[in-house]
Amino acid sequence: MMFKALRYLRWIVIFLFIILCLVTIDNTAAERWEVVSEIPTGRMDFATAVVDGKVYLIGGTRFENRDGPFGMSLVEVYDPETNSWDRAADMPTSRSKAKAVAVDGKIYVLSGVNAVDRLIVNNIPVKVVEVYNPLTDTWTRKQDMPTARKQFGIGAVDGKIYVIGGANFLEDPWRFNLVESYNFQTDTWMKRAKMPTIRDGVGTGVVNGNIYVFGGGGWPAGPIGGPRLQTIEVYHPKINRWKKMPDMPNLRISFSTVVVQDNIYLIGGFVWQNRTPQYLASVDVYNPETDEWNNIPPMPTPFIPIGAAVVNGNIYVFGGKGENRENFTSVVVFGTGFHPVTARGKLTTRWGKLKTQHKN
Repeated sequence: MMFKALRYLRWIVIFLFIILCLVTIDNTAAERWEVVSEIPTGRMDFATAVVDGKVYLIGGTRFENRDGPFGMSLVEVYDPETNSWDRAADMPTSRSKAKAVAVDGKIYVLSGVNAVDRLIVNNIPVKVVEVYNPLTDTWTRKQDMPTARKQFGIGAVDGKIYVIGGANFLEDPWRFNLVESYNFQTDTWMKRAKMPTIRDGVGTGVVNGNIYVFGGGGWPAGPIGGPRLQTIEVYHPKINRWKKMPDMPNLRISFSTVVVQDNIYLIGGFVWQNRTPQYLASVDVYNPETDEWNNIPPMPTPFIPIGAAVVNGNIYVFGGKGENRENFTSVVVFGTGFHPVTARGKLTTRWGKLKTQHKN
């Protein structure tokens, strides 16, 4: 009996050792950024959404069209599992700077602009809402947005899409604190409680049914677009109320946000220094439950991300704009540690091992 017990104990020790090794491998995979692909069509200002583990890049404007025309119908699909690209049906309305959100396996695309040049009068946001069904590869027109705006925050909670803040240069003030919700089941819109702060260009993240809104440009407008905010406010859809939270510790503009395991990641962007944009490589991580901040390793290249998405716990950043108006088409990925970054079918370019500082 003693011999048999010792043999079982030996196998338990071996099993635990294997598990420890796997955890170590998983953590190692989480400590680096990797270049995994290139966007097939070099473009800026596209919308991004994820359905069934695939990332959809929707609309936008070609890099060479810096001064117009603006707006495309192109939809390209990235599959992280196979590290491959495909085409989907073109969006009916050509546009750039639209917002997209996935709800119930479908992708809703809201607003955007379609302009021939940079003139303000030609860059009026459209009210168009269109939904894409990946199962049938088809698009359907839905009820227009009540208020034309761009650069707004967006979040989906309990079958409703919330449009928050934003801007329209034909309005006075041209920045908003207006909040409207869309019920995709009834195809109707409703006004909700206004955000306490007037602002556009915000980042948003949905955690536990609440929508957190970060930063943006405030009011009144100034020589470089008005005050740049570190403000955080959270909207509770169930009670239709807003709450002020402590400010962001670090100012950033034009950043991307994603949510992983109830943590909100603020990625890249820039800040103004002596009227000159200083691009950021840093990534700040906010835990709404504890109201604490942390960080992960910075991206090797400072830039403004064009799109960001999360698939299986991995953060994918699609393209960007850096110093001297340099455009990037790289797809870079960071494993948060909740799932390893799989290398199957990938030819990766490693930027080196970077020390991570996970809160969890």
